[in-house]
Amino acid sequence: MVSAKIPSGAAKVALAGSHFMVWVSSTIVVGITGYFLNDYAHDSHLIFEMVISALVLSFWLPSFVLPFTKFYQFFYLPLNFIFSYLWLTGFIFSAQDYNKGNCNLNAPFFGHCSLKLANESFLFLGFFFTLVAFVVDTLAWKAAATAAAAPVHPEKDVRPSAETAA
Repeated sequence: MVSAKIPSGAAKVALAGSHFMVWVSSTIVVGITGYFLNDYAHDSHLIFEMVISALVLSFWLPSFVLPFTKFYQFFYLPLNFIFSYLWLTGFIFSAQDYNKGNCNLNAPFFGHCSLKLANESFLFLGFFFTLVAFVVDTLAWKAAATAAAAPVHPEKDVRPSAETAA
Protein backbone atom coordinates (compact mmCIF):
# COMPACT_ATOMS: atom_id res chain seq x y z
CA MET A 1 0.00 0.00 0.00
CA VAL A 2 1.00 3.57 -0.48
CA SER A 3 0.82 4.88 3.04
CA ALA A 4 -0.37 3.66 6.40
CA LYS A 5 -1.82 7.01 7.41
CA ILE A 6 -4.99 8.76 6.43
CA PRO A 7 -3.80 12.33 6.02
CA SER A 8 -6.78 14.15 7.51
CA GLY A 9 -8.53 13.87 10.86
CA ALA A 10 -11.80 14.81 9.17
CA ALA A 11 -11.39 11.87 6.78
CA LYS A 12 -10.88 9.53 9.72
CA VAL A 13 -14.04 10.75 11.42
CA ALA A 14 -16.06 10.64 8.19
CA LEU A 15 -14.84 7.14 7.42
CA ALA A 16 -15.50 5.78 10.90
CA GLY A 17 -18.89 7.53 11.02
CA SER A 18 -19.92 6.12 7.65
CA HIS A 19 -18.85 2.64 8.68
CA PHE A 20 -20.79 2.98 11.92
CA MET A 21 -23.93 4.02 10.05
CA VAL A 22 -23.53 1.06 7.66
CA TRP A 23 -23.24 -1.25 10.66
CA VAL A 24 -26.31 0.25 12.36
CA SER A 25 -28.31 -0.06 9.13
CA SER A 26 -27.28 -3.68 8.77
CA THR A 27 -28.28 -4.38 12.37
CA ILE A 28 -31.77 -3.04 11.73
CA VAL A 29 -32.06 -4.88 8.41
CA VAL A 30 -31.02 -8.14 10.09
CA GLY A 31 -33.69 -7.63 12.75
CA ILE A 32 -36.53 -6.83 10.38
CA THR A 33 -35.55 -9.41 7.78
CA GLY A 34 -35.07 -12.07 10.43
CA TYR A 35 -38.56 -11.33 11.72
CA PHE A 36 -39.98 -11.71 8.22
CA LEU A 37 -38.05 -14.93 7.58
CA ASN A 38 -39.17 -16.42 10.87
CA ASP A 39 -42.85 -15.50 10.82
CA TYR A 40 -43.93 -15.23 7.17
CA ALA A 41 -43.65 -17.03 3.85
CA HIS A 42 -40.79 -15.46 1.96
CA ASP A 43 -38.84 -15.38 -1.28
CA SER A 44 -35.16 -15.38 -2.16
CA HIS A 45 -34.96 -11.56 -2.02
CA LEU A 46 -35.29 -11.63 1.77
CA ILE A 47 -32.58 -14.27 2.03
CA PHE A 48 -30.26 -12.12 -0.11
CA GLU A 49 -30.94 -9.09 2.12
CA MET A 50 -30.28 -11.17 5.23
CA VAL A 51 -26.99 -12.56 3.92
CA ILE A 52 -25.67 -9.13 2.89
CA SER A 53 -26.61 -7.45 6.15
CA ALA A 54 -25.27 -10.34 8.27
CA LEU A 55 -21.93 -10.22 6.44
CA VAL A 56 -21.72 -6.50 7.10
CA LEU A 57 -22.42 -7.10 10.79
CA SER A 58 -19.31 -9.21 11.10
CA PHE A 59 -16.95 -7.51 8.62
CA TRP A 60 -17.66 -3.93 9.65
CA LEU A 61 -17.25 -4.36 13.41
CA PRO A 62 -13.54 -3.38 13.49
CA SER A 63 -14.10 -0.58 10.98
CA PHE A 64 -15.09 1.99 13.64
CA VAL A 65 -11.66 1.99 15.27
CA LEU A 66 -9.39 0.92 12.41
CA PRO A 67 -9.09 4.33 10.66
CA PHE A 68 -7.71 5.84 13.87
CA THR A 69 -4.91 3.29 14.20
CA LYS A 70 -1.47 3.75 12.71
CA PHE A 71 -1.59 0.54 10.68
CA TYR A 72 -4.74 1.29 8.67
CA GLN A 73 -3.98 0.67 5.00
CA PHE A 74 -7.32 1.26 3.31
CA PHE A 75 -8.53 -2.27 4.01
CA TYR A 76 -12.18 -1.36 3.47
CA LEU A 77 -11.74 0.30 0.08
CA PRO A 78 -12.52 -2.85 -1.98
CA LEU A 79 -15.13 -4.01 0.53
CA ASN A 80 -16.93 -0.67 0.37
CA PHE A 81 -16.93 -0.85 -3.42
CA ILE A 82 -18.29 -4.40 -3.55
CA PHE A 83 -20.81 -4.03 -0.76
CA SER A 84 -22.16 -0.73 -2.13
CA TYR A 85 -23.41 -2.66 -5.14
CA LEU A 86 -24.75 -5.48 -2.97
CA TRP A 87 -26.65 -2.98 -0.80
CA LEU A 88 -27.99 -1.32 -3.96
CA THR A 89 -29.16 -4.70 -5.26
CA GLY A 90 -30.92 -5.42 -1.96
CA PHE A 91 -32.58 -2.01 -2.10
CA ILE A 92 -33.77 -2.63 -5.65
CA PHE A 93 -35.15 -6.02 -4.63
CA SER A 94 -37.06 -4.50 -1.73
CA ALA A 95 -38.35 -1.65 -3.89
CA GLN A 96 -39.63 -4.17 -6.42
CA ASP A 97 -41.24 -6.25 -3.69
CA TYR A 98 -42.83 -3.54 -1.57
CA ASN A 99 -43.77 -0.73 -3.94
CA LYS A 100 -45.99 -2.45 -6.44
CA GLY A 101 -49.70 -2.90 -5.89
CA ASN A 102 -50.97 -3.65 -2.41
CA CYS A 103 -48.09 -3.79 0.06
CA ASN A 104 -49.76 -6.46 2.20
CA LEU A 105 -49.99 -8.88 -0.71
CA ASN A 106 -46.32 -8.69 -1.69
CA ALA A 107 -43.62 -10.89 -0.18
CA PRO A 108 -43.55 -11.52 2.71
CA PHE A 109 -47.27 -12.05 2.38
CA PHE A 110 -49.39 -10.21 4.95
CA GLY A 111 -46.33 -8.70 6.63
CA HIS A 112 -46.59 -5.22 8.10
CA CYS A 113 -46.17 -2.54 5.43
CA SER A 114 -44.46 -0.21 7.88
CA LEU A 115 -41.76 -2.82 8.56
CA LYS A 116 -41.37 -3.52 4.85
CA LEU A 117 -40.85 0.17 4.10
CA ALA A 118 -38.50 0.57 7.08
CA ASN A 119 -36.47 -2.37 5.77
CA GLU A 120 -36.34 -0.73 2.36
CA SER A 121 -35.24 2.57 3.92
CA PHE A 122 -32.42 1.02 5.92
CA LEU A 123 -31.26 -0.93 2.87
CA PHE A 124 -30.96 2.40 1.07
CA LEU A 125 -29.11 3.94 4.04
CA GLY A 126 -26.70 1.00 4.02
CA PHE A 127 -26.05 1.61 0.33
CA PHE A 128 -25.67 5.37 0.77
CA PHE A 129 -23.22 5.22 3.68
CA THR A 130 -21.20 2.45 2.04
CA LEU A 131 -20.91 4.66 -1.02
CA VAL A 132 -19.90 7.64 1.16
CA ALA A 133 -17.26 5.51 2.88
CA PHE A 134 -15.95 4.36 -0.51
CA VAL A 135 -15.62 7.96 -1.75
CA VAL A 136 -13.94 9.16 1.46
CA ASP A 137 -11.58 6.17 1.48
CA THR A 138 -10.68 6.75 -2.18
CA LEU A 139 -10.00 10.45 -1.64
CA ALA A 140 -7.91 9.69 1.46
CA TRP A 141 -5.97 7.06 -0.47
CA LYS A 142 -5.24 9.53 -3.27
CA ALA A 143 -4.16 12.17 -0.76
CA ALA A 144 -1.87 9.66 0.96
CA ALA A 145 -0.39 8.65 -2.40
CA THR A 146 0.25 12.30 -3.27
CA ALA A 147 1.88 12.92 0.10
CA ALA A 148 4.06 9.81 -0.28
CA ALA A 149 5.18 10.88 -3.76
CA ALA A 150 6.21 14.38 -2.65
CA PRO A 151 9.97 14.98 -2.37
CA VAL A 152 11.42 14.78 1.12
CA HIS A 153 13.49 17.97 0.78
CA PRO A 154 11.86 20.12 -1.89
CA GLU A 155 14.37 22.93 -1.37
CA LYS A 156 17.34 20.71 -2.28
CA ASP A 157 18.34 20.07 -5.86
CA VAL A 158 17.69 16.42 -6.71
CA ARG A 159 19.94 16.40 -9.79
CA PRO A 160 23.28 14.68 -9.26
CA SER A 161 26.15 17.06 -8.85
CA ALA A 162 29.38 16.84 -10.84
CA GLU A 163 31.22 15.41 -7.81
CA THR A 164 28.81 12.51 -7.29
CA ALA A 165 28.50 11.76 -11.00
CA ALA A 166 32.23 11.15 -11.39
